[in-house]
Amino acid sequence: MPTRALLPTLALALTALLLAAPRPAPAGSVEQSLRANEQLARQGKESLTRLTAQERGLHGDLARIEDDLDALRASLGKHEAELKTLDKRIAQARAGHDALAREQQAASRDLGRLARALWPLRVADLHARSAARGWDEADRRFTWGSALYADARRTAKDMAARSERMAQSIAEQQRLRAQAETALAAVNADKDAMLGKRLDFVRRIREVRAERLNQEQALEQLLAAIEDLEYRMQATGAGKFEDLKGKMPWPVEGQRLSAKAMAESGARGQGGGTGFATADGAAVRAVFPGRVVLSDLLRGYGHVVIVSHGDNWYTLYAFLREDAAEQGREVAAGAVLGHTGYYPAAKGPGLYFELRSGQKAINPVQWLAQRP
Repeated sequence: MPTRALLPTLALALTALLLAAPRPAPAGSVEQSLRANEQLARQGKESLTRLTAQERGLHGDLARIEDDLDALRASLGKHEAELKTLDKRIAQARAGHDALAREQQAASRDLGRLARALWPLRVADLHARSAARGWDEADRRFTWGSALYADARRTAKDMAARSERMAQSIAEQQRLRAQAETALAAVNADKDAMLGKRLDFVRRIREVRAERLNQEQALEQLLAAIEDLEYRMQATGAGKFEDLKGKMPWPVEGQRLSAKAMAESGARGQGGGTGFATADGAAVRAVFPGRVVLSDLLRGYGHVVIVSHGDNWYTLYAFLREDAAEQGREVAAGAVLGHTGYYPAAKGPGLYFELRSGQKAINPVQWLAQRP
């Protein structure tokens, strides 16, 4: 079936894989990098062990911190009780002072009333000195005036005593307020100390945990790099992919299709590779060590397996059955990648095979080993 309209899908998938694939260095430098990363990984594991122990130690300190917090809570409770008692005493002192103030106001009104009553007597007494009065009237005025004067003196004396008590009440309130301020400061100091201990513990835990998580992430990256370097060492141990030209093993046993047969099949989009007609379910094998970077269905190509061989070399195997190798699998040369399914160009079971250097498709015909 025509596949020109389907080529962008395959090209897009290949482009993403080709751009993401690592370019292996020479075997010597790869081995040096591997050893260096292994050393870093050992150091990372040691650091991670230390940080884990440190975090556990901090959690172990939690019991001691709780003891400190219990002591602070006890001190806080004592200071709060003292503050509560002082608040009651201040309220009582204020109530007593208010009562004295009301009594003083009443006494002041009484004293004013007495003063108003005494003033006419004073005026009359002054007038009596210039006018003759009877003895009875003089005696009556004297008796009445003496009583008023005595009441006024008593009221004034009570007011003076009450004023002194009010002054003492004010002084007592000031003293109690000062004590209350001291107790409140102690309460706030206890609360600040409790909060400081909790925040310090949380901060230390977060710092250690964050450092441990960073170390774990770095270690994971190192282990992934080590795995990749080991794979690249395996790949470079098999020689260079370029050395296969003219000696590449066939990916499958069968009959290679001619360019004319492929052109007549209408598979114009597959002109970059070559095809094989095979027995049904023939084993398809990797031509060089590598890693499966794609194993999936692509329209127009059936089930496709793409193997990365390092240094931007890839091989593509199309029209496989569903039992194809899984993505991510590392394969040796000759490893079975799957089995042939129906291949339209072969009008039966077969394989489409393609070679790529980067994004450039290369017809593998010149690369395949000659067969009698």
